[in-house]
Parts: sequence; structure tokens; C-alpha cells
Amino acid sequence: MKLSEWASVAEIASALAVVVSLVYVGIQISQNTAAVKASTHQAMIDYGREQSEILVTDTKLSALVAKGEGHPSSLTPHERGQFYEFTTWRMAMWELSFLNHEVGLVDDEMWLAWDGYYRLLVFDKPGYVEFWRDNRSAYHERFQNHVAVMME
Repeated sequence: MKLSEWASVAEIASALAVVVSLVYVGIQISQNTAAVKASTHQAMIDYGREQSEILVTDTKLSALVAKGEGHPSSLTPHERGQFYEFTTWRMAMWELSFLNHEVGLVDDEMWLAWDGYYRLLVFDKPGYVEFWRDNRSAYHERFQNHVAVMME
């Protein structure tokens, strides 16, 4: 074989190596995306479990949240502050799942489950309606629009 023929073979081999490398990088990115999604989902589950655990183990807080959800006008100013603080983090979790869905970290099926859970949690409960009226500006505008459909 002539030198020019060897050069052509080398070019083809080089091009093939680039294609193989790009396929490998694509696979790595796909695996990384899956890992990030799984990690995001696990973190959301952990945070939700922590909130539930607090309510299950702290009967005073559980009673306060129930009172705040159903009869916010009966809360003292101190109790309202506590209810609002707890609700802030509860709503932040809903907002986080909303925003993560928007950027593709939460798939449609999981988003529908998270959204459904939080809708059931806050739907038709005067304390959440009052909280939202007083605090909606603290949340992302697109999330505000999502929740406003149900709360107003």
C-alpha cells in the first residue's frame, strides 16, 4: 500500500473513533440525566416524608396544622405564624416539583402524582386559601398561575 492509501485508512479510522466517542458521550449523558432525575425524585420523597414524620410525631403541631387548615380565623397570631411557616415549606415542595417538571427533572407521570397530592392537600381548606392570598408573591410567577386556578 502506498502512503496516501495508509493516510486514507487513518482518516477513516480517526472518523470512526470520533463517532464512537460521541456515541459513548451520549450514553454517559443519558445515564447522568437518569441519575439526576432519580436523585431529584428521592430528595423530594425524603423531604415529603420528613414533613409527614413531623406531623405524625408532634401532636401539637399536627393539631395546629389541622386548626390552621380548617379554621384559620381561630388561630392566635403566634399560631398563625407557626401555621404559615409550616405551610411555606409545604408549598415550597409543591413549587419545587412544579419547577423540576418544567425543566424535565420530573417526568409527566410523577408530576401528575405530586400535583394531585398537593391539590388534595390544599383544596377547599380555608387556611391554605388565606395563606395563598397573603403569601403568593413569594413564589415563582408560573407556579402562582398554576395554583391560582384552584385557589381563587
